[in-house]
Formats: sequence, structure tokens, C-alpha cells
Amino acid sequence: MFGQLLIKECRQTAKSLIYWLIVLVLIFVFTTQIGEMDILTEPQKGQADYGYKASSDEADIMKFTLGALVQEYIRGSYTTYPIGFYKSVTLNEKEERQIREIVRETTGISSQEEAEEIMESWYEAQRPAAGDGQETMMKNLEIAPASGLSYDRFTELMDQADAILGGGSSYGETYRSSNAQVPKTYEDAITEYRELTEKDRLTGGYARLFSDYMGIFLGLLPVFLTVTRELRDRRSGMQELICSRKCSSLVIIASRYVSMVVMLILPVLLISLPFFSRCMKYASGAGISADAFAFVKYTFGWLTPTIMTAAAVGMFFTELTDTALGVLVQGVWWFFATFGGVNTLHGGMYGWNLIPRHNTELNWSGYQSAFAQLAANRILYVLLSLVLVALTILIYDQKRKGRYRLSWKNIGRLKKSI
Repeated sequence: MFGQLLIKECRQTAKSLIYWLIVLVLIFVFTTQIGEMDILTEPQKGQADYGYKASSDEADIMKFTLGALVQEYIRGSYTTYPIGFYKSVTLNEKEERQIREIVRETTGISSQEEAEEIMESWYEAQRPAAGDGQETMMKNLEIAPASGLSYDRFTELMDQADAILGGGSSYGETYRSSNAQVPKTYEDAITEYRELTEKDRLTGGYARLFSDYMGIFLGLLPVFLTVTRELRDRRSGMQELICSRKCSSLVIIASRYVSMVVMLILPVLLISLPFFSRCMKYASGAGISADAFAFVKYTFGWLTPTIMTAAAVGMFFTELTDTALGVLVQGVWWFFATFGGVNTLHGGMYGWNLIPRHNTELNWSGYQSAFAQLAANRILYVLLSLVLVALTILIYDQKRKGRYRLSWKNIGRLKKSI
């Protein structure tokens, strides 16, 4: 009976307009974000540029952070991301004086005119020699800290600057360590490449990157499918017919839930095929032993728990309230999960976020060191989704027996009667 209902529910999902809109969104995300991404080639000695890497050296963090602060101090506006969104902050006179004092103590720069002179000298040094016909990449401004400034005092003053700006600036604890971007050496670049091709077998790194992009949208889109599927039965008057069936509540709800999860996983696997094929073609030409099942493993291990959770939230709250409340609940959760992970894009810092981030094909070592945490994260959300489905089955079964009826309409009538 479960198999028959599962096939029927899959067919119902395939007829849903919302389902195909979700598929189109996923295709759009893939084609615009990673569809044409080049596969990383082996770095060669003598290259002009090997990219940049984050430095954890305190001296680097201080001079790059102070460079960013001086630039914004001269400009008179400050960039912040208080809840993940861009915000330009312009200070009042009192706040500007406070920032000026912080700049003076941390850099020894006593006036804006002096800061502008330093900026002008830096710009001149960045310009290519006249007539050489080459373009030079502008480096980040570096400002040496004032003599005697300790790192503890530096962090204290940067925290003050972040508080003045309202939080989410480059000077707070969350983002401060990412300011120091130093050039990679050939040794850095070749080590990362060998980790990608030998330890990650090429496809592992790109499967993580694929999962990172897909995970952002799969943390929200499934809730629309489950909510519309549940509400459709109510609008069409099918709920009473379904309740009268001999099938158990477990079979009805489980088949519906599994069908939607399966139908959401299928397009993800299909969308990954072009990217997977490109990786395999490159690996074949470069003599790399690629992992042919990497995209399948990451789809089930990384993305499926997110899909299961978002779908379960929609199903539970729809059955609980007979409304689309699940969309609101999951939307709020998705918002904080997405923007709460902006400082973990480089990977290796997965925590308990619904949407773990790893926005690079590199950093295999970070992934390995945090694998236990990631595995615990994914298991937690699988268990949470199963608990929500179990509660949905319980509520549904009570409704079939006439023992439970909660909706906003009934609550409204109760309030009026009181």
C-alpha cells in the first residue's frame, strides 16, 4: 500500500506548478552561479598572481584592518552588514569625533588631511609605471599601527568602532580576522591544488561548492511545495475523502512526505550532471583519479537533511494550523541561517546552521578537520525532520478521529464568543 501511494504522490507532485517553478529556480541558480565556472588548473612557477589567502597573523590583521578604517574615515561613510545585508553608515558629529580619536590612537594619524596625504601616496605607488602598458591590481591599504599599540588594545578599540557603527562592520570580532588578505605563494597554491586533486579527487571539492549554492535555496523552497500540497486537499474538499480511507495515517503522511523529498532530490541530481561531466572530462585529461560518486554522496549527505527539514516544517505547521504558517516560520529560519553563515563561507566552520557553508572548491583540510561537526549537524536535522513528521502523523490521526481541530478561523470564532 505504501508503494502505491508513494507512486501516486510522486505523480501528484509532478503535476504541481509550484514544483516546476522550484525546478526552474534551481536551474537558474546553477546556470548563473556555477554553470560556466572554470575548473582550477595546476599553478605554474613564475605566475604573476596565485590569488590571496586569509592571514591569522596579528600584525597582518592590525595593519589591514586599520587600512580599511582609514579609507572609510576619509570617505566619510562606513560599510556594514548588520544582518547580512549591505548598509552604508554616515555618522553624526559626535560619532565622527569618536572614530577620529580611535584612528588617532591606533595609527598616530592626527587629522583627516594627514590621512588623505597617506592615501594619495598609496594610490601613486599602486599606479603602473607610465607607458608600460600593464594594469596593476590594486592592493588593500595597509596602515602600520601606532608605536606601542598592543593587540588587546587594538581589538578593544575596534570593538568600540564596530559598536559606534551599529555592528556588522569590518572591525567587529566576526569579520575582523578576514581583513588580512595576503598573496599566496607558489607553495600555497600547489598545496591547495594537490589537496583538491589527490585528497579530494577533484569532484569532492566541486561537489561541496555545488552543495553550498544549492543549499541556500533548498533551505527555503521545499516549504512552498509541502504547504501548497497540504492546502490543496483542503481547498478541493479532498481531505474528508482521504480521511475515510482504510490506509493508516502513518502510510498517508509518510508516503506524501517521502514523495516530495524524492521529487526534490531528483532535479538536484540531474542539474549536477553538466558540472560533474566537466569535472570528469578535466580529470581524464589531467590524469586525475576523480570520485565518480562525489555529487551523489554530497547531494544525499549535505543537501538532503536541509530538504527534509524545510519540507517537514511546512507539513507540520500546515497540518497543525490549516494555514500557510509554515512558510513564515521557515522563511524566518532561512533568513537567519543564510545571513548568519556569511562569515563561514570559506568552510570548516559548520556549527549547527541549517545551511552549512563552504563557498570554495578548496580548503579540503578545513572540511576534514570539521567533518565530525558537519556529520553531527546533518544527523541532527534528519532527526528533527523525522520528529516533525511524526508529530504531523499524530495530529493527522487525531483529526481523522475527530479529536483535534485547530485553525486560525476556529481561534477567531472562539475569541468572538468570549
